[in-house]
Amino acid sequence: MGKMPVTDRDQPCGSIRYCAAMDVTCYLLHGSRGDLLIDTGLPMLRKGLAAWIQDQRVRQVFLTHAHVDHDSNAAWMQQQGAKILLSERDRDLRQHYLRQPVHPTAKRYLLRNALQLLGGGFWNSPRYEADVYFTDADAGLLRTYGYDAEIIPLAGHTLGSCGILSGGVLYCGDAFTALWGKPDITPHAHSIPLMQASLQRILEIDPEWLACGHGLPLRMQDAKPVIQEYLRQHHLPAANHIGTNIKT
Repeated sequence: MGKMPVTDRDQPCGSIRYCAAMDVTCYLLHGSRGDLLIDTGLPMLRKGLAAWIQDQRVRQVFLTHAHVDHDSNAAWMQQQGAKILLSERDRDLRQHYLRQPVHPTAKRYLLRNALQLLGGGFWNSPRYEADVYFTDADAGLLRTYGYDAEIIPLAGHTLGSCGILSGGVLYCGDAFTALWGKPDITPHAHSIPLMQASLQRILEIDPEWLACGHGLPLRMQDAKPVIQEYLRQHHLPAANHIGTNIKT
């Protein structure tokens, strides 16, 4: 993806609303009383993001986790009047990337992970304080704001990583990725065991679509073999977590 954002108007993916640029993707969820922006992207995405949401009623911003490529425009969105929602477990991660150091999820990501750790201490988001810090007990929080959606804990990439399940779509942040235009395991995780458990959870939910934080939305049928193979290689039980097909 180039600097100019690719949006759902350019390349539709079902009913999923998205704005993608610089390999980062933000999403929009409609509610009965306004709209929810899922992640805010990098500073370079702000102009395209502003144009994309200018006719929308963004009331809340849901951060899937507190990494700079997802929360860089959170402070700016607050200035526009939106309320920021973030997991309590990522409260101390804001502007402090190295408080949850990441580890490579596969050998091919060793160099990439080293570069992440080197750069992570220097590139910080503008400071913000979330309006709501939610916990795992707040799965139904979004319904109180008028969204037909459920918060799904997907810890591993960060301790507070979360997704949103709505209408057959799992907005999964960096719990899974399509970073290189194809389904793949996220390159880095603070906790590999927690990340693997979240992959099993994704198989259990078995949504129709995965709306990842990097890359365009992809169908679960394309992601499922990648997840299953990764879990198989790590001798984890994937077969018992397939086909539940949970929907909200």
